[in-house]
Amino acid sequence: MCPGAVAALTCLALLAVLGCGAEPESRGGSDRPRPVVEVMRVEPGPLRNVVKIPGQLAAAATVVLKTEREGVLESIAFEEGAQVKRGQALFQLRNDEEEAILQEALAELALAEATYGRRKALVSRNVASEAELERAAAERDVAAARVERVRVDLSRMTMRAPFDGVVGALLVAPGEALREQTEMVRIDAIDRLQLLFALPESALRIVRVGAPVNVRVAPYPDDLFPGEVYFVSPSVDAEARRVQVKAWIPNPDQRLRPGLFAEIEAEIANRDDALRIPESALVFGLEGTRVWVVDGEERVAARPVVVGLRQEGLVEITEGLAPGEVVVSSGVHKVSDGELVRAVPAASVAAEPPTDASTAHQTDEDRPAGGDAS
Repeated sequence: MCPGAVAALTCLALLAVLGCGAEPESRGGSDRPRPVVEVMRVEPGPLRNVVKIPGQLAAAATVVLKTEREGVLESIAFEEGAQVKRGQALFQLRNDEEEAILQEALAELALAEATYGRRKALVSRNVASEAELERAAAERDVAAARVERVRVDLSRMTMRAPFDGVVGALLVAPGEALREQTEMVRIDAIDRLQLLFALPESALRIVRVGAPVNVRVAPYPDDLFPGEVYFVSPSVDAEARRVQVKAWIPNPDQRLRPGLFAEIEAEIANRDDALRIPESALVFGLEGTRVWVVDGEERVAARPVVVGLRQEGLVEITEGLAPGEVVVSSGVHKVSDGELVRAVPAASVAAEPPTDASTAHQTDEDRPAGGDAS
């Protein structure tokens, strides 16, 4: 026999020996090993739909304090940046003339009251007429009204805080002659702030008063500031096709300031019993969205599903799955419809690992007690 024929027979004999080992696990009738995939049991759980939207913070109330009349600024009763209370005196204009006018008006009122008293006594003795008493009463009322008007003028010489807030930079100085409507200082109420943002008109059906929001700002990127929607515009902007929304953001420590840009995390939907699976379990194709369902024999089958909410790698399945079913969560590209797999449990916040289909590859000693995988 020629040397080449001997070599060929030797190779065939070696291949026959190597092929006589243990039988590989069948894969739907083929000789290839079963693919190893991660699986999980589908169970209901909470799921939130959160969107991120740009917005801006504004003071709950803002005013620039102005003079109501002309005068010379005599004193300032606060420091720039200070906290002020509603009704607190902030500025005092020179009011010597107004004080003198008030004293004159008070003297006239006293005289008018005395005159009215004498006329009333004379009328009671039939010495004076009722007409004289009525004239004296009118003069008394005019004098009283003049006193009140002078007091109002005098009160305008003192500028007070209209609400609790924080004062800004001074715009005037003591001794300055001020005209009417001169700007003096800005006051912002910042114990809580308005959050101003807009949503597309498609969100009108889900945004509502009372909806919670969370805000991040550049100075504190690791902190979330909670708030609540208090206003949804009754109309849609005709040009931008957006709905104006406002929320209150509590700010008791005043870390936040009006004018800051805010990134809003708004919860627009919440399910307490959503059927959740990882996004990695979804299979997309011409037939639509599907998942691989694993039965008790570790055989997979394609199942069409309808997807609902999404949250951080999780999706809600609204149609196509039932609680307790087992799906392939990782390795979906390895399998095809109807084939057998080796299932291993996957750690997932969406569901506990299954107890049968996920452990079918284990030995009898390692296999935990469990029910049906379906």
